Amino acid sequence: MFSGSYKYSLDDKNRLIIPVKFREILSAEGVDKLYVVKGDSHLFAFPLPIFLELSERLKSWDFTKESNQNYVRLFFSDAFDVAPDKQGRIILPKELCEKVGIDSEVVVIGVLNRMEIWSPEKWTDFREKATLRGFSANLEI
Repeated sequence: MFSGSYKYSLDDKNRLIIPVKFREILSAEGVDKLYVVKGDSHLFAFPLPIFLELSERLKSWDFTKESNQNYVRLFFSDAFDVAPDKQGRIILPKELCEKVGIDSEVVVIGVLNRMEIWSPEKWTDFREKATLRGFSANLEI
């Protein structure tokens, strides 16, 4: 399970060092590929098995509904597979970074079965506006 938050700088080739704790989890699970996908204001980084599970769920959607078709189109058109190098770095696609406002600094957070990659400004803004109490009122558990 991924948890915690870490600040990193991207190098000139747009490489991000995956936090050691997260690399250990990926290694223990035999995962050697991630899918980086654009979210609303950040990037998701799904381990391959989680991305495949999600893909299977999306396949079961009713594709006669235009909204379902559009969601899946956008989701997969902004999904890129990346493999960590020997130093545990992945290349973040520049086009995705531009779409979510990521420049040279990032915050990597662990969220259960995935990682999220945020610009520090957007992460701070989210944290300032978000409260557990406010979210709990709208949970669908």
